[in-house]
Amino acid sequence: MKRLLRPAVFLLAVVMWQCGGRGNQMEEEMDDEPTALLEEILRIEDQLLATMPMADTALAADLIQKINRYTTALPYDTLSAQLMIKAANLLLLFPDQEVDALRQLQIVHTRFAGQNFGAQALFLAGMIYDNNLRQPQQAIKMWQQLIEQYPGHPLAAQAATLLKITDEDPSNDIELIEKWLNDPKNKTNQIQVQTE
Repeated sequence: MKRLLRPAVFLLAVVMWQCGGRGNQMEEEMDDEPTALLEEILRIEDQLLATMPMADTALAADLIQKINRYTTALPYDTLSAQLMIKAANLLLLFPDQEVDALRQLQIVHTRFAGQNFGAQALFLAGMIYDNNLRQPQQAIKMWQQLIEQYPGHPLAAQAATLLKITDEDPSNDIELIEKWLNDPKNKTNQIQVQTE
């Protein structure tokens, strides 16, 4: 089951992507040029998406760095939440970066609790725990928290389905995952980064 979930997580990450030494000098630069930095982020993002599914990790690393600069300068901006979710997805392209991805998602969940971004962060954290770190009990906690805190959110229904898959007999996992992936109700809304 875990081998099949890796492509499923990557596919989900791509869908969510399309749907997610810092001192005074950096802050002054951000005050003067936040739009320029955002334009650079969008340019690199377009280049990176063109390299999918075999992502260019050099572009990914550059994009993570630019996202971190932007989100450090504007931590409570809703665009920062979207960008941090994207950065968490990008970190999964690199070996042993799951914990850093989870940290990004925890920050998003804390700063943007009660908003769409908080639900997305919990859902993706559950996927990372289940698929990447092989800690299904932690994944279950994330998905249960999502269902409790965001009962009407579309991802809550998907989390409930994943809870059933996690608890089901392993011989049925392949069939359940394929059914879940092919169900149109489980298509995540695309995150669009807008510069306005």
